[in-house]
Amino acid sequence: MATVNPGFFQSTLDRRLRSELMADKDVKWALQRVDKVTTGLGFTARRRLLSNALRLTRSMAPGVANALAACKEVLGYDKPVEVFVKPDPMINAAAVYNPPGNPIIVLSSRLIEVFTEAELRFVMGHELGHLTFEHFSIPMPATAIVEDAAGVIVPRHTALKLYMWCRAAEVSADRAGLLCGKDPEAAASGFFKLASGLSSGFVKPDLEAYARQVDSLVSAPSARAKPREDDDSLDCFSTHPFSPLRVRAVVAFSKSRKYRELTGLAASGEGLSDEEMDSIIERDFREMDPSYLEEKSPHAELLRRALFLGGLLVAHAHEGVSERELQALSALLGSEHVGAMPSVDAARRELKDVVARVRQDAPTLERARLLQHLTLVAAADGNVAEEEFMELQAMAEALSVPLSLVDETLRGAAHPLD
Repeated sequence: MATVNPGFFQSTLDRRLRSELMADKDVKWALQRVDKVTTGLGFTARRRLLSNALRLTRSMAPGVANALAACKEVLGYDKPVEVFVKPDPMINAAAVYNPPGNPIIVLSSRLIEVFTEAELRFVMGHELGHLTFEHFSIPMPATAIVEDAAGVIVPRHTALKLYMWCRAAEVSADRAGLLCGKDPEAAASGFFKLASGLSSGFVKPDLEAYARQVDSLVSAPSARAKPREDDDSLDCFSTHPFSPLRVRAVVAFSKSRKYRELTGLAASGEGLSDEEMDSIIERDFREMDPSYLEEKSPHAELLRRALFLGGLLVAHAHEGVSERELQALSALLGSEHVGAMPSVDAARRELKDVVARVRQDAPTLERARLLQHLTLVAAADGNVAEEEFMELQAMAEALSVPLSLVDETLRGAAHPLD
């Protein structure tokens, strides 16, 4: 396949959110601060890899070298890239931005053992996509949590937007991977292996069925004819998920006019238009958007109150509620929704009633989204104390959503652009 201009297939949401964030004054200051704090750390990252990983050469791993060369040709990426393999029983991969040295792609030894050639091109194309789109120009999660003398620079509502951009960036990188692998089924099996750690041929991943898991979250339980076996699949709300949402975005791209023309699979004009493809992605991302923070309705007010009260209890759990934490909640919710701070006992009593109403009125998706935002508030300073985690666990139980959602959100917040 000939070289493709990455601008032709970049996610519209990725492009728009990045443009808005790069123009934000708080993000600009945070980026300056991150650059000052991290200058020179690139060499440290490479030295660390040299001590506990193996740099692959073409003679050592010709298959890996060929996959990288093919991906670079498709994406028009002409800069040197080093590839390291790290001894690891888990299946994972990551790109490392390494100024002033060359970028690095790190693959686990388990991934190299169990991925097929097409799957390897997909995952390496994904990581190379992050480098091609220069996603590391907004380093995450550092930009969301970096501090100056006054505290965390980026307010919480902007931090949520940064994490949403990370998810949109994953869509662009997945498209790069699909173009490099040229095989939607290989993308499906790659997703499945990354998510499950399984490599057995006894389980055959179904791309479309996996993508349909999103539908079980968008509708309320009462709207379904019968329970579905995938109702507990809430991992699409983490900041960097191997999730049904990402898979559905890949499905949409694989059926798009643009993909089919670029790969020579169909005559011009066949497939989904850009508008149709983007509408699918925008709809799914809209379900994850913290829109209730701005909406004016009794239901949105109920969700905001739950976030405020839950945020107070999480903040109080570890060394009490500080003025800075109260300011953070005000930045997220707006000062008009914060008001006077109740006592801890009063907040806990009110929250019990508020959460009961949320559990009754809100579909699974909204309850999951509420817990995700509460988790991001707790994690915005880069650390979640054990006492805070216990409060999040209680909130998950009260909202009838799995605690694993907290784990996935914390994991994604720590590694949003792997």
